[in-house]
Amino acid sequence: MLSNVRICVICVIMTCSATCGISQDSKNLAKGSNPSPEEMQRFSSVPNFEWREDKNGIKKGYFTNLNPRTKHIKRAAWWEVARFYLFKPKNAKPKSPLPFINTNLKTLHTQNPAFVWFGHSSFMLEMQGFKILVDPVFSNYASPYPWINRAFASHIHWGKENFNSIDVLVITHDHYDHLDYPTIIALKDKVKHFVVPLGVGSHLRFWGVDSQKITEIQWWQSLKLTPSITITSTPSQHSSGRTIEWDRTLWSSYVLEMAGIKIFLSGDGGYYTHFKEIGEKFGGIDVAILENGQYNEAWRFSHSFTNEVLQAAIDLKAKMIIPIHYGRFVSGSHAWNEPLKNLIALCDGANIPISVPMLGEVYDFTTPPKREVWWDF
Repeated sequence: MLSNVRICVICVIMTCSATCGISQDSKNLAKGSNPSPEEMQRFSSVPNFEWREDKNGIKKGYFTNLNPRTKHIKRAAWWEVARFYLFKPKNAKPKSPLPFINTNLKTLHTQNPAFVWFGHSSFMLEMQGFKILVDPVFSNYASPYPWINRAFASHIHWGKENFNSIDVLVITHDHYDHLDYPTIIALKDKVKHFVVPLGVGSHLRFWGVDSQKITEIQWWQSLKLTPSITITSTPSQHSSGRTIEWDRTLWSSYVLEMAGIKIFLSGDGGYYTHFKEIGEKFGGIDVAILENGQYNEAWRFSHSFTNEVLQAAIDLKAKMIIPIHYGRFVSGSHAWNEPLKNLIALCDGANIPISVPMLGEVYDFTTPPKREVWWDF
């Protein structure tokens, strides 16, 4: 997550954009567009949506978490964010580019549901030629500006040239490291359908995506993508926002049912009781694709620490874990591979299988977990 606090810091430094060659138009487009007050009215009946008055007495709509404590948590102070940027942990980025497999995504056609990871929280699920792209960020930065939150050095780059078409593009929330303006612009004509949380469609329409191609769903709402594939929006404990306007769009996790295999897509989020509720409602999860990384005490309710990731998997009754949210950007107070090392040790101790495919590697969910050690440097 590019945290709301960090977005505030970005907004403070935006005044340098003209001298650094970033156009005002480009900056404004990247920020997207929150739902209008009129659009917000359609969310009034949503259980985790509320109206609040600002200091001028104007009512504005906001989405909320299930955990009431998150309403009263102070945002991290500017000095905490400054300390993060000035004193990053040792080995925050890998010493050399991560290894990868250059899979031909255009011809990929697996019999069973399969997973291909592109780094951080960007990945594709594929089955029999049907392609679902999740939170694609193919830019080399996760912010409005190319010099902020730069990606790790890499020997491979994915983009529109890697895809013939994309059947469904799924977004979990609108933070910059999950919803990337340049990537959406590049891919929008190749995507047949977008599935996004409530309000996120406003950004897509602002960027020129045909409204007929967008479906916005709320928590516990299901959508049948094909006769054998269903997606359900499920709760997450997080936040949203691309500017200082926080929580005007919904954030979500998802359960994807593909040919009888139940796959949990965590998006971003802190640990809470919703994992147990999801596990109970779906009778367990076959594969849990879980955020594991970028945690920090300053935003602990927005991201799960590694021990909480394990507990989330237990609550979900997950048969296997695939960790994501690492391997491309730095926004946590740890070495780049620390979350992965720790989670592998915890999963092995709890006898929960964990699969760690490398970048671009195809992993068939019906096969044994990938455990080649490619990340220990």
